Amino acid sequence: MNGTILQLCAAGLSQLDAVISVNVDLPQKLFGIFTFYFASFSDFLDMASSGISYGFFVWLSYGLTYLLLVALLGWSLYQHRQLKHQIAAKVAREQRIKQYQEQNHNATTT
Repeated sequence: MNGTILQLCAAGLSQLDAVISVNVDLPQKLFGIFTFYFASFSDFLDMASSGISYGFFVWLSYGLTYLLLVALLGWSLYQHRQLKHQIAAKVAREQRIKQYQEQNHNATTT
């Protein structure tokens, strides 16, 4: 049984080596499922499939997008908290006015 598992692992590793090996015939299939358009992982990070590197601009745009999404989430939470405080202050103010009116009404009727 252990021999069979080792044979399967060896077969899987040989297929993985064939997929990962640098090949100039692009695109290639990654694990037989995904199309991989870069010759290596560093080319993927550099976004360089034809010698021109676009990685800085691509990753900068991703970074700015996520930064702005986090900022928007933070601002929304801040605004939500502010609105809850405003509503609580308004309710408290209305209760104080109602109590004052009741006290004045009781004072004038006695």
